[in-house]
Amino acid sequence: MKTYRDIAREIERRILTGVYPVNTSLPSRLELMREFQVARATLDRAVQELVISRRLTSRRGSGTLVNPLSEHRRDIALIGMPLGVELEMYRNFNCRVFKKELLAKRSNWAMLYEFDALLWRFPHSADIPVIEAVNGKIPQVIVNRVIPGVNCVSTDHRGAYRTIAAERMEHFPGALPVFMSSGGDSLPGQYRFEGFADACRKAGKFYELWNFAPGGDFSLLASEMEARLKAVKGREVLVLSDSISLTGAFMQAARSAGRCWGKDLWYSDFDNNYPENVWGVKVTSFIQNYEALMAAALERLGELLDGGSCQVPEHKLIFPLRRNGDT
Repeated sequence: MKTYRDIAREIERRILTGVYPVNTSLPSRLELMREFQVARATLDRAVQELVISRRLTSRRGSGTLVNPLSEHRRDIALIGMPLGVELEMYRNFNCRVFKKELLAKRSNWAMLYEFDALLWRFPHSADIPVIEAVNGKIPQVIVNRVIPGVNCVSTDHRGAYRTIAAERMEHFPGALPVFMSSGGDSLPGQYRFEGFADACRKAGKFYELWNFAPGGDFSLLASEMEARLKAVKGREVLVLSDSISLTGAFMQAARSAGRCWGKDLWYSDFDNNYPENVWGVKVTSFIQNYEALMAAALERLGELLDGGSCQVPEHKLIFPLRRNGDT
């Protein structure tokens, strides 16, 4: 069975050998699907890879065109958290890591204009003034954040938490909804809380917000959580945490408080992909699809570099992968 990478390599070979001449259109998607005997989604992913690498240009209404072989590889600044899972996707760009520490000085912001485009990987609140200052002047895409007026590709944190909170409240109508926050200026944490609050409002439910700061003394953190659980003794509790960083302490607190998983306590968190033996129980959580995020972000950057207006923001939300556990 052919993978999208096999198909991308074969199409690229045909371009290099002149089977598909430059400045001409590829055969139709239907023809290629029949030839390679793959689904539309697989073929689209292969074409997307070649659009990112600038072998092809895909335009609505104009088909998919073969670019000149001498097409210039653009210089892209990678700013923020390194994500090794998608490094292979960068191979056809001149990518340079821009140190975020330099952005602490406003006088250094002009250095960003040395690049053809910017890719902000998981920016923090402190980066927003820089993003807004260069927006509309240089193509940029931000990953995993949603900032009005800026091109972004993000995990749908809000939609994920709205979905699971609504689902849990429907199954356990007598439970007290609780959102457990790890604090700080985490924008994804804020999105997750908004999704939880959306579901509670729609269900007409009052909820509680428990704030905890991860780090420091683990036992003290677990004791604080245990006290919260004992304060609602006698009630079923539905807890959604905005971070895996709180999960270990909460597991200990639940045992100490005499809670029974799946009977009077249900719990979910984010980015927890640990096996059951780590916590002693399998946790229901969402996992970010980093590969899909970066592929979509690089495709959008390619569109901007090919003449798309950086004044018109595109917000693309990607629903995370779901891991269902016992809680």
